[in-house]
Amino acid sequence: MTRYGGAAQVGRIRDAAVRAAAAANGVDDFFAGVMRAVRPVLRSDVWAGITVDPGTLMNTGGYYRQAVPVRYLPRMLDIEYREGDVNGLPQLARGPGPVGVLGEAVGGVRDRSPRYRDIIRPLGLTDEVRILLRDRYGVWGALILGTGRDTPPYGPEADAVARAIARPLGENLRRLHLARRAGSENGGDGGDPAAVPAEGTPAPALVLLDDEYAPVQLSPTAGLWLDELPAPGEPPRPPGTGPGGGPGGWAGRTEGGLPPALYGVAAAVRAPGSAGSLASWAHTRTRGRVRLHAWRLDGPGPGRVAVAVEAAGPGEHIALITAAHGLTPREAEITTLVLHGHSTAEISRLTRLSPYTVQEHLTSVFDKTGVRSRRDLVAVLFARHVEPGVLKSVADPGR
Repeated sequence: MTRYGGAAQVGRIRDAAVRAAAAANGVDDFFAGVMRAVRPVLRSDVWAGITVDPGTLMNTGGYYRQAVPVRYLPRMLDIEYREGDVNGLPQLARGPGPVGVLGEAVGGVRDRSPRYRDIIRPLGLTDEVRILLRDRYGVWGALILGTGRDTPPYGPEADAVARAIARPLGENLRRLHLARRAGSENGGDGGDPAAVPAEGTPAPALVLLDDEYAPVQLSPTAGLWLDELPAPGEPPRPPGTGPGGGPGGWAGRTEGGLPPALYGVAAAVRAPGSAGSLASWAHTRTRGRVRLHAWRLDGPGPGRVAVAVEAAGPGEHIALITAAHGLTPREAEITTLVLHGHSTAEISRLTRLSPYTVQEHLTSVFDKTGVRSRRDLVAVLFARHVEPGVLKSVADPGR
């Protein structure tokens, strides 16, 4: 590592990346700041920072302005979620380390990879590096870097930095998920200065896509929802304005402009073995999280996938919040019952656990969320993160 100053230089770059991540007000700030910090070592011709659902590893958004050209994005996500390839996010998540290099994964025979054949090679790139951003609670996102002939090859120095940043950036991205959720209850995006309060909630939308994932039909509110989901390649803009600055600009865009999260769920529902329908979610600019529900269409006509877009329900919010606080499935179950006002005795009966075991789980929940009582737990997980009025009653039986 002498070229980059050895372990001390790796530590300085890691610390700079962590500072940038901790100071970020939104996903754009997070990924742009991190990439500026690691640029001395992690050089790339194209790159993207993505966020994922820790439960399903489905794409929920991210930073795509330095990614592959928009025309390649449908194919990229089709390979990722329908066709499959080396270094898929679930495959990396099951592995021991956070880094995957395409050339290494195919044993140097890059043509074995459809991602290389259809995207990397046509762009004049030579390899791809993926860095999972995960902590002990799950995977929260990834950095995907494409290297070319004019950039230094991915070597030991870059690998040391990649492995050093994976966990602390995962921890910061998890916290950002919570901050975005807390901010969105007031109509903002967790402190994103571009976000402004949104009035009302549009009716659910329906988008029909063809074999190439091009939209063939949109319901009346589709443009409103799709304008809320950042599109690849476009800079931040005030909500309610189209890509050219005009209102409702999405509806006229029919080639290559769908949000990556929508591409992802549409591709996944067409994967072999899919049940024919699939639900996921994504972050919006001003309306918090939205639910994406895709169906595979097998009948006549050009439509091959239907995707509904609507405001996410409270249960989906709670699922992400409990995951982001690192709660186990049993702790999440007990937390949900607490939020619905059940006493320790009632929780014991519903879960078939002894009252003592329920109390042990609650103590662990209090420790992980930084609270001291049920009342505080409700304030942290309900008042801060869940829309008022969702739960009919919340009791406070005490610890």
